[in-house]
Amino acid sequence: MTAIDQDRLDGRADGRGRAVARFGAVALPLGVIVPIAATAIHPHRENVLDNPAVFTEYAQSTGWIAIHFAQWVGALLLFAGLLGVYYAIRERSGPGSGLARFGVAATAQAAAAITALQAVDGIALKWAVDAWTAAPADEKTAAFAAAKALRWTEYAFQSYSNILIGLALALSGLAIARGTRYPRWLGWVAIGAAAAWITHGVMVAYVGLFDSIPRLVGMALLAVFAFGIAPRMWRVNRQRTATEHRNLTTAS
Repeated sequence: MTAIDQDRLDGRADGRGRAVARFGAVALPLGVIVPIAATAIHPHRENVLDNPAVFTEYAQSTGWIAIHFAQWVGALLLFAGLLGVYYAIRERSGPGSGLARFGVAATAQAAAAITALQAVDGIALKWAVDAWTAAPADEKTAAFAAAKALRWTEYAFQSYSNILIGLALALSGLAIARGTRYPRWLGWVAIGAAAAWITHGVMVAYVGLFDSIPRLVGMALLAVFAFGIAPRMWRVNRQRTATEHRNLTTAS
């Protein structure tokens, strides 16, 4: 392979990376907005730790599965946004390159964990609580135990999902904080959000589902990070594309 061929391949790879970064600039804010909107219409009148009451509420919900599909799509948009962040900060060399590669792996694992969580919570648990409410008296105990087991499984996926979200944010934040392309304070905001998400994930493993202060802090910092870096990602990649286009025009 000649040097010219290698330059062409590198140019195509850079072009794909910029496309991913631009998509991420759009997806990242949506990944914050969509889950918040879906969660706002999620049934939440009852205490989430009161299983009989909350299972009854879930069984009465007609939009349960659709709401969780929306939450899942929102989470995937968030992870697509984080993937765009990694491509936006990735360099062939430099202190952020290795962190960016680890960030891609953490983002993929977080996406897999949140998919499993939504499958359990959004579909399996709904079927289980519907079966419990419809079961005859002599079968209710067994049906309730099955629903409760799924609830505990949800706790497990919820815990690890939050920890993995935190890990992905931490790697992104560290790469930004060590780089020069974006304001370093955005990196520290992401690191703060990561610490909050990880703390909440660990708490879920011991307590169960609840709205903790670390979770609220994590959501707030994530929103600041997403809406802070997204326009900068779009602007920087647009400027780089325009600069390369001018250089090619000049060279030709």
